Amino acid sequence: MISLLLASTTVLTACSSEKAGENKNAASGEAQTQAQAQENKDISILLSHNNSGFASKAPEEKKVKYYEELSKESGYNVNYEFLGAGEDFRQQLSLRFASGDLADLVRTDSINSDVHQGAVDQGIFLELGPLIDKYGPNLKKKIPEVAWNSPKVNKDGKIYGIPVLSGAPADRIMFYRQDMLDQLHMEVPKTLDDFLKFAEAVKVEDVNGDGDPNNEWALSLTDAMGWRDVFTGSFGVRPGTWHVHNGKLEPDIIQPEMKEAIAFYKKLYDNGYIEKDFITKKQGDSGTDISKGLVASWGAATYQFPAVNAQEYPNQPNAKITMAVPPKGPRGENYLQITNDQIYYVWTIPATTKNPEEIIKFLDWAWGSPEADKFFAYGIKDYNYTENNGQLQFDPLGPNNSELNEKEFFQLSMNVRENGLNNPLALKVLPDSDVILKGYEDSKTTMLPNEDAMYMPNLKALDGRPELTPGFVSGSLFYDTFVKLVVGKEDLDKGFDAFVQDWKQRGGDAAIQEATDWYNSTNKK
Repeated sequence: MISLLLASTTVLTACSSEKAGENKNAASGEAQTQAQAQENKDISILLSHNNSGFASKAPEEKKVKYYEELSKESGYNVNYEFLGAGEDFRQQLSLRFASGDLADLVRTDSINSDVHQGAVDQGIFLELGPLIDKYGPNLKKKIPEVAWNSPKVNKDGKIYGIPVLSGAPADRIMFYRQDMLDQLHMEVPKTLDDFLKFAEAVKVEDVNGDGDPNNEWALSLTDAMGWRDVFTGSFGVRPGTWHVHNGKLEPDIIQPEMKEAIAFYKKLYDNGYIEKDFITKKQGDSGTDISKGLVASWGAATYQFPAVNAQEYPNQPNAKITMAVPPKGPRGENYLQITNDQIYYVWTIPATTKNPEEIIKFLDWAWGSPEADKFFAYGIKDYNYTENNGQLQFDPLGPNNSELNEKEFFQLSMNVRENGLNNPLALKVLPDSDVILKGYEDSKTTMLPNEDAMYMPNLKALDGRPELTPGFVSGSLFYDTFVKLVVGKEDLDKGFDAFVQDWKQRGGDAAIQEATDWYNSTNKK
């Protein structure tokens, strides 16, 4: 009996130990599952600060509350990392791709960008079509077909990128200092001749009243000519655009009308209507010139109107802004944008991302949730906006929205779906919203048709040849030629003709042939 009892005790002890081990293993497995689930909710985002004041200059501790609010609303632990802007961003992003130090969501201008050449073919980007079909119903519903068909996200019928939308078909416009126009007894220029008369008056009349008649300019230009260019469209062309000429698809930069446009900028330069050092002036510094009253007009986005209109102009109590379309050129044209795929930039998901389905679910939430709508339009309740008796009150000029243009942080910088500054929810609460909305309507009238080349893929003839880029890109033949001709370092006629010949000989002719072949193959009847 004693032996039986001892044996029984041994069995019970063994069972108890085995049970405890099972419980311990189960607890450990459950903890691992929870940890894995938590890890799947972590999302890292790599993008540009786009020269937005708060994103580029505010300390990180001031940004954290926005990350926490978005994380609370979405259920995902979001972490943003902002790199530089413009060419700085491109260089920094190129280094990230070279090192493999990427995030779960990576901003780029196109899946075919020369910043990460061959990334699709090398399997660096995840194919997203099946994931979007399964986890992204709002993405498919809310993002228009014109964007999904773009080669910026689509290659050979497969989706490798997710569009971030511009938020409006067109949003470019010109700003004029209305108080300066009033002082000169002039109206907004309707033609280029009108603008030249306006520019001359600005030059000689000391319109900012500081006692120095030689420090005002009719037009603000900076090194970011792609953004500041408001006059090439008055000659029927736009850098970066291609059109069919005599059966060939050619870039606008080599057309005779582009030489006309450069000649007009040269006239502005020669007459002292723009700053002599415009090409070395950084885009981020232009706001200082504007606030000081040193410039009388500039190219801008319609959504910038309230922020600019509310700026403090030292010793200029009557400062006032008017929005208008560019002056018409010799053939009645005043294009400022091209018809486009409505893509602001593109999200890519690296193939190394551990939880791609969760990334799609997060973006789907951003596109489909009322909480996301409110956050990306108004920010944080009781900080950026308040609600009283069901009425939302949002003051864009309030201290938590205006300093460093803080409202841009949640409307634009953090916005994973669109340029939210164009969103009707954000626009309707702004002062002078009726004026702003009219600005958008006016902007749509200045769109240059681009059907010939809207979906043209990156040309192989231009691969690894940034100097042939058909737009205002630093280091390109066109950009360098534009500057030399405007400032008079080369004769306009000889210099432009030499540029066209050089561009063609270096590979432009091959690019034109490739573009033409593509155009003919996609437009077969």
